[in-house]
Amino acid sequence: MSYPSASEKVQEIPLPEDPPSSLDDEKIGHENIEDVAREKEVPKEVQVRISRFTKEEEEAVIRKLDWHLMPLIFVLYSLSVLDRSNLGNAKVAGMQNDIDIGGNRYSWLGTIFYISYILFQWTQMGWKVFPPHRWVACAVFAWGIISSVQAATTTWAGLMVCRFLLAIPEAMYGPAVPLYLSFFYPRERLGLRTGIFLSGSALANAYGGALAYGISQAKGAIASWRILFLVEGLPTIALAFVAWYWLPDSPAKARFLSERDREIAIELSERQPGDRNSSKFEWKQAVGALMDYRSYLPPLIYFGCNVCFASLPLFVPTIISEMGAFTTIQSNGLSAPPYVLCFISIVACAFISDRVGVRGPFVAGAGLVAAIGYILLATQTVVAVRYFGLFLATIIFTSVALVLSWVANTHATDSKRAAGLAILSTGGQCGPILGTNIFPPGDKPYYRKGMWISCGACLLVFVLASLQSYLLWRENKKRDMKYGKVRDTVYTHVESEFGDDAQFRYVI
Repeated sequence: MSYPSASEKVQEIPLPEDPPSSLDDEKIGHENIEDVAREKEVPKEVQVRISRFTKEEEEAVIRKLDWHLMPLIFVLYSLSVLDRSNLGNAKVAGMQNDIDIGGNRYSWLGTIFYISYILFQWTQMGWKVFPPHRWVACAVFAWGIISSVQAATTTWAGLMVCRFLLAIPEAMYGPAVPLYLSFFYPRERLGLRTGIFLSGSALANAYGGALAYGISQAKGAIASWRILFLVEGLPTIALAFVAWYWLPDSPAKARFLSERDREIAIELSERQPGDRNSSKFEWKQAVGALMDYRSYLPPLIYFGCNVCFASLPLFVPTIISEMGAFTTIQSNGLSAPPYVLCFISIVACAFISDRVGVRGPFVAGAGLVAAIGYILLATQTVVAVRYFGLFLATIIFTSVALVLSWVANTHATDSKRAAGLAILSTGGQCGPILGTNIFPPGDKPYYRKGMWISCGACLLVFVLASLQSYLLWRENKKRDMKYGKVRDTVYTHVESEFGDDAQFRYVI
């Protein structure tokens, strides 16, 4: 039996005012068609596109995509976070004894990374311009080399150069992974996958602390902190070759899928709004993202998240060691458990977010929980209470995960989405410049100024995420009133040269 190409236009059929009860929901691309058909405002004719595949077939293909894409993407991102945040563990493992990082020098090692990271956020649009497997492989190979070279540095200036260069390939990879995932998954499936990918940051900090604890115990011919950089950098180089041969550029080029599976995967990808028939970057749609006011609150939310996201991995081992109850080696080990809870929180919230179809309340809620954690760290002196506060503070990583998928759901085309993510990252990555400088050595052992600044950043996330949710809800209501509630929610055809469409609605 032959099937029409997935790119062919499916015949549109009129839906009667009173749909027959035999209408099989499983075979209709519009998942909520029966509910919509009962609305009083239903016009006499509604155009619906018929899916040629069953839900069971679609779920089987999604599982294949998950098992092929997500493990490697997760591991690569966790190594990316590990290679940027291992300074905190290296410092406690003895780096400060071999290299002069006193005063503000240590803070500058974190700051210079994020200055470079901001300057090169535009590179993430390369995912749309070049074949993704080549883009990823080159980025991963570059940061693996630079991360490993850190082990050979003997001066603060050398480390500064390495940190600046390390940020460039990492900016090429991590910020645009949600864009890449949107090539394959419909948007109601994107939140969980983005959450799993970003949970790699929490897991990296967890096993990074445990790894640093183990290496600190070992005695070798070279310093422990140098071994740490090599152990965490060299595997990344090997995975660059895996990425080159493993990652597909699009559903149509996924060699691990059969011909029929590819047809299903292509249809699934078309349910994520976007310019799927265009392989080139549409500059007018990128301008559309710049002109859209909805592109500018998320960077402020991301800014608040990143004040904490950048500072916690760098300073948690130091904060624990200054509590007065643990050795420096124990502090590396004890920095892991808070991130285990954080990992669970990210995956759970991302899963629930997809099921209920909202993002903003979870972003806001995680910010509020983290703010409570920082209040405990700023006001309490009891070791157990302060350590518990760290568990709550790391929950801000959940907001980071969901705000990325939220922005990916807020633009109707790939090119506009890529520009929106670049705007998000460029503004949001200013947060680490502040975050890496709020825990100066003179504020130990409680670092209250840094805790209060972080608390304020988390409250900013709570307020702005709530505001963005309201603005998107209001815009959806306006569009319903102007264009009608009955629409094709599965396949959207972009009519505007700036990447907008009357049928598109925002994920709140």
